[in-house]
Amino acid sequence: MFKSLQTNEKLILVFFYFIALQPLIDVLTTFMIVQLEMSATIGVLVRVLFMGISALFLLINWKTSRIAKFSVIYLIAWGIFLILNIGISYMYKPVFIAGEEIKYLVKLSYFNVILLNFVFIFRYFSKNLQLSKLLFQNIMVAALIYGLIMLISISTGTALNSYGWHKIGFSGWFFAGNELGASLSMILPIVLYIAITKTESFKQVYYWLPVVLVSFSLIMIGTKVGFGAVAGTLLVGLVSLLIALVSKKEHRGNLKVSAIITLILLAIVGATTPISPVYQNTYTHVYLIMEEEKQQNEEPPEDEAVEEEPETDTSRLNNLILSNRDLFLVQQREYYSEAPLAQKIAGMGYAGNFEEAPKMIEMDYSDVFYSTGIIGTLLYFLPFLYFAISAIRRLLKNVKSIFLPHHAMFISSIVLGLGIAHFAGHVFTAPGVSIFLAIITAYFYHYVKENEFV
Repeated sequence: MFKSLQTNEKLILVFFYFIALQPLIDVLTTFMIVQLEMSATIGVLVRVLFMGISALFLLINWKTSRIAKFSVIYLIAWGIFLILNIGISYMYKPVFIAGEEIKYLVKLSYFNVILLNFVFIFRYFSKNLQLSKLLFQNIMVAALIYGLIMLISISTGTALNSYGWHKIGFSGWFFAGNELGASLSMILPIVLYIAITKTESFKQVYYWLPVVLVSFSLIMIGTKVGFGAVAGTLLVGLVSLLIALVSKKEHRGNLKVSAIITLILLAIVGATTPISPVYQNTYTHVYLIMEEEKQQNEEPPEDEAVEEEPETDTSRLNNLILSNRDLFLVQQREYYSEAPLAQKIAGMGYAGNFEEAPKMIEMDYSDVFYSTGIIGTLLYFLPFLYFAISAIRRLLKNVKSIFLPHHAMFISSIVLGLGIAHFAGHVFTAPGVSIFLAIITAYFYHYVKENEFV
């Protein structure tokens, strides 16, 4: 038993160190895609291996923990459903691409495997290991690596562009700007909390370097998501610090110093907004929408026949916020309405019943629903809903704690992840992003279960 525990603890360290490796894995993935023009990348292979080890770790420990046991039962049920989903897709889809179907479902499954594994780890091994310290250290390292890569790549002119044309923005040496923005958005509240707890005086302002680097990176990506995450996180952080000061609750770190630094950063963000990529991109987007409307309103020559376009609920606001994702949502709704009952219940698989080129909506909740159906959606979100409801019930016993830095920052991180999943996607369907939402959720669930107040 002692040897088994030691083996478990060594493997747990690997699980946490893997967090810090995320930006390096993404850089290697970019190199293989851009320079070597390979579709099978190291990122896919390493993350699939990590998911497999995580599932195996739960299986090995299923006799020692109820959480591990229920997790294994759930994963078996999910595996059976995946087989059913693929079988139905094979029978009913106009175009069935086995490789794409399997790849999508594996990527989708990543979130729940990591979530369940880390919930088990936090709940079962926290007494033997300082897991919160391990989590904070590795998120801090990941943040520094992400930020430094963005800074170096932009400074040297080697950064990839976030957009292909008209708009501006940089994704550094990372291939997917949307996924990078989603990851950094969830990381920012955590590094802000770490800076708050570490800072005792202005001499320790170096603890804020990760906050500055991540904020800089998010703004330079040029997306509304990135800019909103920076402004929102700093604002929530400042409010939580002021509430902590007024309530005079004991807290690690000098709250006054942290509040002043946060206010300064928020002021800098506000002052630089007019020259930020997202400001220029928003202006460009609005201009393009108006130009498109002008062309549509122009009277066509009488001798030309005009095809009537299907009516949609697209508006300027929808276009600006969703970047035309609502058009693909309408298309998937049409696929679903025409699909047989089996597909309505168990899903239409990757990209629905497309007949030409596959196209995801890039709004995760909708993508999950249309690809896995009613049963699959309920089954997929079941673990997260269980942990969320359990944590909320515990938080409601002490509502005041929600507004203090620890809870406010971790809740902000989770809410940002869930919000981005709806508006921009690339959270549940991207393993490099979902790992952060899964681990932060697992930690917060454990923390709330173990502690009455912070």
